[in-house]
Amino acid sequence: MSKVLVNQGLGSLATVLSLFLPAVAAFYALNVPSYLGIVFYTEQYLILFLAGCAAFIFASGLNKSHLLVSENIDALLRLVLSITAVGFGIYACAKYESILFTIGFITPDKVVLSLIGICLLLEALRRSTGYVLVFLCASIFLLPLFLAWISDGAWIRPINWDRVITLVFFGQGGVHGIPAQVAATVVAVFVIFGRCLIQNGGSAAISDISSRVVGRSGADRLAIIASGLFGSLSGSASANVATTGVMTIPLMTGQGIPAFRAAAIEAVASTGGLILPPIMAATGFLIAEYLAIPYAEVATAALIPALLFYGSIFLYVSIVNPAIGAGSEVGPKPTKKASLFLSSLPFSVPIISLVLLLFFFYQSAPASALIAAVSAIIVGFLARHIQKMSDLRDIIAESTPQIAEITIICGCAGIIMGVLSVTGIGANLSRLIVSVADGSLPILIIVSACACIVLGMGVPVTATYVILIGLVAPALVSFGVSELSAHLFVFYFGTLSFLTPPVCLSVFVASNLARSRIMPTAVESLKIAMPAYLLPVLFLYQPALIGQGDLSSVLYVSLLAAIGIGGTTVILAGGLSCSSGTSSNLTNGQRMIALIAALVGFTLLFGV
Repeated sequence: MSKVLVNQGLGSLATVLSLFLPAVAAFYALNVPSYLGIVFYTEQYLILFLAGCAAFIFASGLNKSHLLVSENIDALLRLVLSITAVGFGIYACAKYESILFTIGFITPDKVVLSLIGICLLLEALRRSTGYVLVFLCASIFLLPLFLAWISDGAWIRPINWDRVITLVFFGQGGVHGIPAQVAATVVAVFVIFGRCLIQNGGSAAISDISSRVVGRSGADRLAIIASGLFGSLSGSASANVATTGVMTIPLMTGQGIPAFRAAAIEAVASTGGLILPPIMAATGFLIAEYLAIPYAEVATAALIPALLFYGSIFLYVSIVNPAIGAGSEVGPKPTKKASLFLSSLPFSVPIISLVLLLFFFYQSAPASALIAAVSAIIVGFLARHIQKMSDLRDIIAESTPQIAEITIICGCAGIIMGVLSVTGIGANLSRLIVSVADGSLPILIIVSACACIVLGMGVPVTATYVILIGLVAPALVSFGVSELSAHLFVFYFGTLSFLTPPVCLSVFVASNLARSRIMPTAVESLKIAMPAYLLPVLFLYQPALIGQGDLSSVLYVSLLAAIGIGGTTVILAGGLSCSSGTSSNLTNGQRMIALIAALVGFTLLFGV
């Protein structure tokens, strides 16, 4: 087969799938099949959708850095894999009902189908994200054998490998469990919304709003606002750094901010976007699904900690860079109020629509996102960002790579969940964490936080949450911690793995953009982000910090947390900048005031 035919075949298949996958996700999320009288199992849809995502990743060749052979041979291999994935998805979808009714009887055809499905998913995962998560997913199948060997069968119930593979792929709670379901419905719709928002003028509107709020001399403040807003939409901390850092880091260094500090500010602000309502990337939807609560409740709970986190970043940069850049206006010129109102419509109208639908009209998350996406498209047409239908088609197609990647990640994370569930290892590991804590909640918090950070290094935050929620959350709940607090705890520390050395992906990306040294950038990032490490601990002890309690309790606890975090931030900043832009140390009196504020706030908060 000639190279031209192979590339044409790959291009045609990628184009078809880039439009098919978002359309199918939107139709299913809105429950259109049931209105049309079409009845099928959710797992059938997920099998077909996951196979389509794998086929798209193969056909589009998203990541050229993971080639194992020459590019010509890889193109032919990708065509074969794409066709195989499509054929497998159609066949497995059609056979699912008969497999489900006989799931207890393990036969060679089921095992072979399961193996093919898992191998296709892992190869798609390797091509889209690299080797870390692939290694975790592949090695998890060896864990039952290892634990059975060292514990003489005490840790897990004996179960054959063919049964494990079959139940993980075709059974409930595995590949086609809740994570894949949320990714293939709610998350996919919100990705479409985010793409419509950004491409229809939302990106320029974010820059206009940020520059208007902070002015042209506040490049560090602009970076915080813009990176937070983009981060909530993007769903990937390192990708957000790469997207916004190209603009914000040169602005900061151009105003005299040291390169390592500019990179650190961008890394922390971008990573924090993952925990910022109203969208919270993809993981907030998983929390809502696992706890069977409205997404609006999850977003509301995350609001106060997110505001405290970003407030601490603003306080930090105001201490270390209060006058840097004065008279050096290199940022975008703030627009006039009237023109700002018009230029902000592509961003504000869809976001306001989403918030109103979610929090005031209590619509479902998918319906709210699609209506908000439609409003973004309408504003895009009015503002001439969309001039013809082909522009709209391109916007929808551009959402497919992110949809495919997130869905594949969630499906592969389901492999780990499935093995832990089928073999009983998950429950035993959770009990082990509790036994290590030996009745001490502080020890349990330290062990759980370390587990979240270590297992989250190099792994997308959504996958980290899926993997750890069955291990860490039950252990925390057994100590009387509320379920929502436990889930947010896992989410926060999984997110912080992007900032924690040695595998601090956000820091590496930002440092590369700023051309700064890694170690000073990583240390500065940890100093700026320290409140984020404290917040999950605070809301474990004081659930009022996530809105669980009466209004007076919420306000009182939030005030104490603000005092404690504010004092800690001032101490960590370590110096005050004078008008010349040079640093001067805090006076002993200033340090003492900050220390007393931190001690008083945290002492009252913990009730010591």
